[in-house]
Amino acid sequence: MTPAGPLAGEEELARAVDNVRLMGWEPAIGAHVHARLGYLAGSDAERLADLNDAIRDPAVDGIWCARGGYGAMRLLDGVDYDALRRRPRALIGYSDITALHLAVRARCRVVTFHGPTARGVLTPFSRDSLARAVRMDGEPCGVWPAARVLRAGHAAGRLEGGNLALIVSLVGTPYEARLDGAILVLEDVHEPVYRIDRMLQQLRLTGALARLGGLVFGAFTERPESDIDGDRPLDDVLREAADAVNGPCLADVPVGHIEDQWTLPLGAAVVLDTEERTLAAAPDAAANATPGEGSGMAEARAPAPELPAREAVALHQRGEAVMYLDVREQYEWNLFRIPGAVHVPLEGVRERAAHTVPADKRVVVYCARGGRAAVAADALRELGYADVVSLEGGIMAWVNAGGMLEE
Repeated sequence: MTPAGPLAGEEELARAVDNVRLMGWEPAIGAHVHARLGYLAGSDAERLADLNDAIRDPAVDGIWCARGGYGAMRLLDGVDYDALRRRPRALIGYSDITALHLAVRARCRVVTFHGPTARGVLTPFSRDSLARAVRMDGEPCGVWPAARVLRAGHAAGRLEGGNLALIVSLVGTPYEARLDGAILVLEDVHEPVYRIDRMLQQLRLTGALARLGGLVFGAFTERPESDIDGDRPLDDVLREAADAVNGPCLADVPVGHIEDQWTLPLGAAVVLDTEERTLAAAPDAAANATPGEGSGMAEARAPAPELPAREAVALHQRGEAVMYLDVREQYEWNLFRIPGAVHVPLEGVRERAAHTVPADKRVVVYCARGGRAAVAADALRELGYADVVSLEGGIMAWVNAGGMLEE
């Protein structure tokens, strides 16, 4: 299907179908795949219908976007996230498809796959990485000896990222990237250095770079000459961004608008190691994988569910025996909090859980917007707490749903 820009013609669709079959899968074509409306692959209603039909169809195991372009973010409010949450399936694509990856993570916390589009010419390198990622039968990334170390170190976290322009475009929306503690991978195309600089500075000013577990730069290809006076080396700009991160940073990994590219399992637990120049699955990640149905694709799912704010408010109003765990920083807690909540900053959750979090209560973890709470909820489940959810949208969603605060 084409949720963003249109295909150039029949030959691109034919190549996409061939690529599907080459992977050993059975192709199904969206009803509006040939539609076109200027720079869009048909109207928003047509593209959204194809996407939701695929999400709701029990026979569909994966959604492979035929191309990027522009237009995916126009669909985000209408995607059937509930259906995708009930039955996850692989979503594959990159570039403009970053908008869908981020939205799915924000609403469902399902693992999706930043990989080649279906219309592309698949090199053996790209095809093998894609196969290992979606089948979960091997490491899709791994060692990249040509990677450059911008900041040394070792870090573990949830993998997030994609196209820099799309990540920045969604800041301040309900679909913005959940970056607290994440290993963030960035790439882009057709952007001059000063615009890459501007976008990275925006992430720095939001505090997102400082909250990362680690940062990885892919390819920034086909950069036009600057249309302002002078220019700077891209490497200087990347190093400045790396300096704003408290964790490790690698550059020049095979991700982006290039022929040989890794497929990234976004939302999965990974480890970044600059000494080994590796980006790889966390040691226990394979144990959390669930095989897909019939197609050989993996059905990736979130370790901990999210609780909609309106349901959390209702639980609180009924006075049910629920523990609200606030994992924000001390200064945030001091401003306001959910009445009766217990405060443990994110970095102390694992160490203090046994003394703070009762094993016989339902636990609702929250932060400002949901990112840190998701990390903390996963950590508690790994420690053996069974009845743990994170508050979808964080304390801001709580307020919007009519929840009370105390100061």
